[in-house]
Amino acid sequence: MRLKVLIGGSIIFFLAGCLPPVSREPLPPEKPPFYREQEFISPLTDDADRSSLQTAVERSLAHLAKKNSLGNSPDTLQGAMGNLFSPSRLCRSLTIFREILWNASDEAEIERRVREAFTFWEVTRVDGAKPILLTGYYEPIVEGQLKPGGEYSYPIYRRPEDLFEIRAKGNSAPYYSRKEIDCQGILQGKGYELAWLKDPWERYVLHVQGSGQVRLPDGKTIRVGFAASNGRPYRSIGRYLVERGFLTDQELSLSRVQEFLRQHPERRDEIFNANERYIFFRFIPGKEGPIGALGFPLTAGRSVATDPAVFPPGALAYLIARQPVFDEGGTRMAKKNLRRFVLNQDTGAAMIGPGRVDLFCGSGEAAGMVAGAMREEGKIYFLQAK
Repeated sequence: MRLKVLIGGSIIFFLAGCLPPVSREPLPPEKPPFYREQEFISPLTDDADRSSLQTAVERSLAHLAKKNSLGNSPDTLQGAMGNLFSPSRLCRSLTIFREILWNASDEAEIERRVREAFTFWEVTRVDGAKPILLTGYYEPIVEGQLKPGGEYSYPIYRRPEDLFEIRAKGNSAPYYSRKEIDCQGILQGKGYELAWLKDPWERYVLHVQGSGQVRLPDGKTIRVGFAASNGRPYRSIGRYLVERGFLTDQELSLSRVQEFLRQHPERRDEIFNANERYIFFRFIPGKEGPIGALGFPLTAGRSVATDPAVFPPGALAYLIARQPVFDEGGTRMAKKNLRRFVLNQDTGAAMIGPGRVDLFCGSGEAAGMVAGAMREEGKIYFLQAK
């Protein structure tokens, strides 16, 4: 992904569009239940390249500026975040952080200036004891074509015209389940097919990740992204396999689930159908992506997905955990420390509550190996300008 350098009028736009006048005596924020201000004594190092961080910061600022320009960004947030992470505070924090990134001469100066300018708020669970669970997700590249035929027999669908997504419990029955759509063919012949894929496993992974690229027979790729869901709850098929005794918690990973399905093809539909949630797609124009919940492309290694009711959308955070390491042949070798600044730019059906964070690992097979094996305890601190 390329760094978008915004200069001149763009900088003025962000400063004017994001930052309303700051009161000399701002109202103290109410205390959010999942946040605890901490003195950050650990080294504030960053194990990823600075250009990707600059890209992610610009995209969060663009999102907040767009919301502010549309007049739909109240300066007071309710619920878990209280007033602590209001849009004006987020804009101010990101603008100050961007200035530090652009002007600091080295990593030591970045660390010094960030410590001087920011407070750190650790996200905790209700009991305050358990660490967060860090997982990974990625953009798969799958084989497909735009017309059915031969081995291309597994359709992905656009949003059906009769789809009704549940907005309130009890108002209506949810839309068709995965079993009804994929096994009983209830949508076939209605013109909703967007593309046909080769592999049912790749189709399922595309559903779980929510977006991806389809590689056509001529080598060209088209990008598809989330358009809607059937309104049913998400259920992990990995957890289903553990509950049924087919896998253990220790061996659970995306590659291990795939291996089990290859060894037991007769159970494929049963296992897929355990997750009733079904995703409908749309074509994504342009070369950048995938598109996150903020409406801008995600940045590999920098964008995280969380519960937007607990974590402030667009905000800057610092993540501490570990990540898996693979050799050139795809064999998992070890784990290494992960310490970096991240931006909260996405969400997902499995991201519920303060205990979950999902790191976007990039596109393709290598990113998929890392994402599929990432299941680590960690900590995340949101940064707020003093």
